Amino acid sequence: MGSGKSTVGRILAERAGYLFVDSDEEIESRARAKVSEIFQLRGEAWFREMEQRAIRDLLQEEGRVIATGGGAFAQPACAKDLLERSFTVHLSCDFEVAFRRVAGLGGRPLVAKGETAARALFAERKDKYSRAHVTVDSTHRSPDDVADDVLRLLPQDR
Repeated sequence: MGSGKSTVGRILAERAGYLFVDSDEEIESRARAKVSEIFQLRGEAWFREMEQRAIRDLLQEEGRVIATGGGAFAQPACAKDLLERSFTVHLSCDFEVAFRRVAGLGGRPLVAKGETAARALFAERKDKYSRAHVTVDSTHRSPDDVADDVLRLLPQDR
């Protein structure tokens, strides 16, 4: 959360001539509810099942930039699908910067638990993200600069 996945993803998709899809928005469309409402009414486990199905479906189409939720890659089945069927980019960001970016936005159920819980989640997920094909640091960088770096790192046979 807060690394710039959606913002950078939109820029990258436009520059690469791809369609941009945010997996959280796809889940909200399917569930006809906001992520925060899904967490509240159905729980995180139900959300994660929806997330896995949505990502699997989104990977069926070529020519897409998919911004996944922060927890998608932490799920073994989602990570396996993403690693095997796409080129994955981890946008890394220092915790303090990422938390500051999302703290005031609302609608983030896992951030609503507070900074201590968010820091623990960040630490828990960090190693899982290292499995991505490439990592690009987004800390203190503009989304345009980050998108430029990602574009340069895309496989040439895309």
